[in-house]
Amino acid sequence: MTYGSGNSGDYKKLKGQNIQVLDTDPVPYVGAWSSGGNMNTARWNIAGAGTQTSALGINGQSPDAVTNVEEYNGSSWSEVAENNTARTGGGASGSNAEAVLFFAGNGPPGNFVLTEIWNGSGWTEVNDMNTARYKIAGIGTSTAALAFGGNTPAPAVSALNESWNGTSWTEVGNLNTAREELGGAGITTAALAFGGSTGSVSAVNESWNGTSWTELADLNTARTALSGTGTQTSALGIGGTTNKNETEAWNGSSWTEVNNLATGRGYSGSSEISSTAALVFGGTNSGGTPGNTTATEEWSFPSTPAVQEGQLWVKTATGVSSVLKGYAAQGTGSWASSGALNTAKVGGSAGGTQTALVYAGGYDGTSPGATDTSETYNGTAWTEGNNLNTARTGLGNGLGTATAQLAVAGVPNSVLVESYNGTSWTEIAEMNTGRSELASSGTSTAGLAAAGTTGSVSALTELWDGSSWTEVGDQNTARRQTSASGTQTASFLVSGETPPNNFKALVESWNGTAWTEIADLNDARANARTSGTTSAMLAYGGNTPPFTGNTESWNGSSWTEIANLSTGRSGSSSTPGGSSVSALAAGGSNSSDPGVTNTTEEWTVPFVTKTLDTD
Repeated sequence: MTYGSGNSGDYKKLKGQNIQVLDTDPVPYVGAWSSGGNMNTARWNIAGAGTQTSALGINGQSPDAVTNVEEYNGSSWSEVAENNTARTGGGASGSNAEAVLFFAGNGPPGNFVLTEIWNGSGWTEVNDMNTARYKIAGIGTSTAALAFGGNTPAPAVSALNESWNGTSWTEVGNLNTAREELGGAGITTAALAFGGSTGSVSAVNESWNGTSWTELADLNTARTALSGTGTQTSALGIGGTTNKNETEAWNGSSWTEVNNLATGRGYSGSSEISSTAALVFGGTNSGGTPGNTTATEEWSFPSTPAVQEGQLWVKTATGVSSVLKGYAAQGTGSWASSGALNTAKVGGSAGGTQTALVYAGGYDGTSPGATDTSETYNGTAWTEGNNLNTARTGLGNGLGTATAQLAVAGVPNSVLVESYNGTSWTEIAEMNTGRSELASSGTSTAGLAAAGTTGSVSALTELWDGSSWTEVGDQNTARRQTSASGTQTASFLVSGETPPNNFKALVESWNGTAWTEIADLNDARANARTSGTTSAMLAYGGNTPPFTGNTESWNGSSWTEIANLSTGRSGSSSTPGGSSVSALAAGGSNSSDPGVTNTTEEWTVPFVTKTLDTD
C-alpha cells in the first residue's frame, strides 16, 4: 500500500471520513463512567450546571419541590445556600459553580417565570422569563443563556426558546418540534436540543445557529428526561426514563452509543460544557418517587487511545511537511472463559451487558426441566437472586437491562410476562398470543417480540409500550428458535428453524413498521444468539446440527466469519444491551439432551495502534 499525497476525498469514499491532519497525537473518543461522591439529598427533576470539578445541583423533588442546593468540588458534595423559591424541573446554565443562572420550574401554585442568579455565596432574583414553564432545557453561562422547550399549561409541550443577555429574556426562534424533558448542549449561538417527550418519547435532534433550529440526525435511542452536556459538535446524551443507562456521543453529524452509566436514571442533573470531562448526579432510578438516587458518576477520557478501524492519523511537525505518524485498527476479537453459572441451563431469558446481565428461567436438563432460577453476572461471577414466579423455558431474549428487564412468554406457549426491578420479578400485562422459542429486543418500556411457535411456527410480531402489547406487521418467514438484537424501531431477527430441522441463515430487519430480508448469515442454524445493533452485530453459536461455535460479525452490509466460541452451543444467554465488541455466552446446550452446560465465555475486541513513521 502506498501512502502519499493521494486525494483524501477518495479515502473518504473508502473509509467514510477524511484523513485527519493533527498537530498532536490523536486521543480518540472512548470515555467511561466511574463513581463520584454521593449527594447529600436524593432528588429528581434536578437542575445542574458547572464542570466535573466545580458543579451545582439545584432544587428538584424529594418528594415535593425543594430549595436544596449542593456544590461539587470534584470528589464530594456540600450543602450551600438555598435559593429563594422551591421548584422542580427548572433549567440552569453556568460554566462553573460560582456563577449560575437558574430559571423556570414548577411548584405550588404552578409554573414559574422566576430567574435567580448564584454568585458563589447567595441567590438573587433577577428579571423574569416571558413564559412560565418547567421540564425545560438550559444551556450557556450566567450571562448568556438559552432556555428551550418545556411544559406550559396550554399547550402542554412547548417549542418556545428564550435568550438571556445577562439582564433580560427575549423570545427567539422556536424549536421545530415542541418537547419537554429534553436534553441540551452548547452556547447561545451554537446549541443542540435532543430527545424529550412530544406526548410520546422522542429521538429528535435539532441544531441552533443563533437564529433558527435545523433538524439533524436523531438519537439512536428515543428517550425523555435525559441529561446533556458538551458543545454543538461534541456532546453527550445521558440516561433518561425509564431507568436508562445508555450514553450517546455526538460528533457533529451522528450519534454513537458509548459506555453506559453504572446506574440507570432519568431526571438527573449534569455538568454543562464538556463531553470529555462530564458529571451526572441525582435523578430517579425507579420511574418516579420513591426511588430517587444520590449517586454521582464522572465521565472521563482514557489515557490510552483505543480507536475504530479506518481512522488514519497524519501528524505535522515543525519544519516537516505531512509526516505520516500512524494509524489504528480494530484488533482480532476472541472468546475467553469466565465464571460459571450456578445452574446449567438452556433457553432462558437474558438481559443486559457483558458486565451486568440477568439470566432467568430455562431448561436445566432434568424432568420436567423448566426452571425458575435467576442469576446476575457482574463481569466476573454469577450470583443467585430471586426466582421467577413461573418456571419456564424457551423464553425470548431478555428485554432491557440487569435492573429493568422483562422475561417474555416460554413453554408451554405462554402469554406470561414478568418484570424485574433489580431485586424481584412481578407478573405484568400478558402478550396477545402465547408462544415459546421466540425472540425479543428493546427495553423494558419499549420492546418487540417476534416469531416462535404457537404449536406451529409463527411470524407474529408484538410491540410493548410499557403497559400493553400490540400486534403489528408479521415477519416474511415464520420460524422458531431465532434471536433478536436492537431496539423497538431498529432490530434484526437472526437464524431459526422450521420443522422438521429446516435450519435458516435468514436475517430480517425491522424498521419500526415492517420487516425486510437482508443479507443472510454464512451458516444456517437455529438457536444462535446475538449482540449489538443493526449497524454492528455478532451472531454466535447455535445448532446446525451439530452444535456450533461459529461467530459471525455484521458490518452494516454483510456477515463475516470470525473467531469461534471455545464450546459449541445453542440457546445460550445473549447480551441484548451488548455490542459487536463486547458480548457474553452463558449456558446453553452442547450435546443431545440433557447436555446443558454452565460455562460462560466473554467476547472482546482489543484495539491495536500501529505506527508508520516515514522520517
